[in-house]
Amino acid sequence: MKILHTADWHIGKKLHKHYLHEDFELFINWLIPLIKEMEIDVVLISGDVFDLANPSAEARKQYFKALLQLRKTNCQLIITGGNHDSPSMLDAPKEILKELNVTIVGGLPANLENCIIPLYNKKGETELVVAAIPFLRDNDLRSIEEDVVYEDRIEAIRKGIEATFALAAKKCNLIYPDIPALAMGHLYAAGIENSDSERDIQIGNQAAFQANQFGDYFKYIALGHIHKPQQVNAPIPTFYSGSPLQLSF
Repeated sequence: MKILHTADWHIGKKLHKHYLHEDFELFINWLIPLIKEMEIDVVLISGDVFDLANPSAEARKQYFKALLQLRKTNCQLIITGGNHDSPSMLDAPKEILKELNVTIVGGLPANLENCIIPLYNKKGETELVVAAIPFLRDNDLRSIEEDVVYEDRIEAIRKGIEATFALAAKKCNLIYPDIPALAMGHLYAAGIENSDSERDIQIGNQAAFQANQFGDYFKYIALGHIHKPQQVNAPIPTFYSGSPLQLSF
């Protein structure tokens, strides 16, 4: 099974008063042949599908057009929400998009099991599990550890993220034992190199997440938020795919 990790599409981005609609079309026109040539089975988008929480009509049109083009490749698409995305806006058409082989997790669901997505091989057997964790907002982090109180808000955010990934790993192992799992995330990891076009998250990036807090269960962590592709120094393979668009000079 071949998986393509992408993130930060930022559809509808305006750079110095110029819309990047044409740039996004060039990206999709490059992506579709690549998926076919490499025989990709699953495409991940780890957050920030759109540049704005309320994207323009043109941005939404490009989004749905891209999903239809991807459907023709017969690959499965898994999309998580980022800090730029509106969870409710992303989630609204999720039931319809299931028919296009698109799974969307716009915001953290009340039941974390709804983030656990099995991937099947051609024999119909579960070959891989994806813990599709979207950008975690303050309310999400508080609900994970309701009985724990931290005086330091920065530490509370870090512990909340750690608890979310640990619980996702636990559920993957419980529901799909002995099946390899990967996780998607949208966050700011410590020790990485910014690209100067990201929006600060979680107290101005002060709550940078330590990579060793991901644990050792997942075989790969597919991250979004940082626009420069790079590997995070962690015990398990952890990567930012970067953005396919040039978002700054």
